[in-house]
Amino acid sequence: MEKLSILIVDDEKSIRVSLEGILKKKYYAKTADSGSMALEMLQNDCYDLILTDIMMNGMTGIELLKKVKESFPEIPVLLMTGYSSLSTAIEAMRLGASDYLIKPYSKKVIFSSITRCLENNTTGRKKNSTQHLQTKMNTFRGKKPLTKRELEIYNHLTSGMSDKSMAEELFVTLPTVKFHLQNIYRKLGINGRKGILKIISDNMD
Repeated sequence: MEKLSILIVDDEKSIRVSLEGILKKKYYAKTADSGSMALEMLQNDCYDLILTDIMMNGMTGIELLKKVKESFPEIPVLLMTGYSSLSTAIEAMRLGASDYLIKPYSKKVIFSSITRCLENNTTGRKKNSTQHLQTKMNTFRGKKPLTKRELEIYNHLTSGMSDKSMAEELFVTLPTVKFHLQNIYRKLGINGRKGILKIISDNMD
């Protein structure tokens, strides 16, 4: 099987070298020391995923994310940060980030998150089941349709799975799960998990 390629973006050399050493065992890994350098590299080569720090000198990871989604919307972007900020996570997910990693993280977490991001980016994955869920959700009166990721989390939510268990099952961080749960509750017009039971009950008739 052909190796997939990952572009690592971080202004700290030690982190770039460390991540490259870890990832090159499974992927083709290249590095960029700034957001501007990453954009130049994207003009010349194709990458399957971008792994970028948020807090960088010059162009931040959030700014890089915006530019990548404008010019290369098909490339998943995985963000890294040393600060656990829910507001930053929310902004990142709204802009199209695939996931949000909080430093320090283990090799297992890195590989799991990358694998999940790449799988979610594969066209047609679980297409039939997702379309079935979307159709079901679209029949809810006055409710906004959920995104593919929100549908996955909604499915686990209705089975009674905890936030932490969902994060582990979907190979994403806990802030990512909480962000999507907030969107689900808002779109369905409910306050937390208790409202899910009423939604299910109302649509069984």
